[in-house]
Amino acid sequence: MPAERFPARQTATTVKAGFAAAAVHAGLWLTIPVLAVILTMLEAALTATVVLTALYGPNSNSDRAFRMLPWATPPTPRQKAPDSRTG
Repeated sequence: MPAERFPARQTATTVKAGFAAAAVHAGLWLTIPVLAVILTMLEAALTATVVLTALYGPNSNSDRAFRMLPWATPPTPRQKAPDSRTG
């Protein structure tokens, strides 16, 4: 069955992915704190680079950076277009 028909399934998948990402970070903080700090700093630098490029970069780079921003958000279900043949 398609995932669009069951939004709870999509939400559960997103939550599981979030918990997995948090578990990786928590595991690193507990076992190898130096590596966790490096990973967190790299993520922050990448995020800052994308946002600053989107806001202040040249037009071509800004467009590309704005296209990358939705990757950081959960997908939204697509709405079906109304049928133009009726009505």
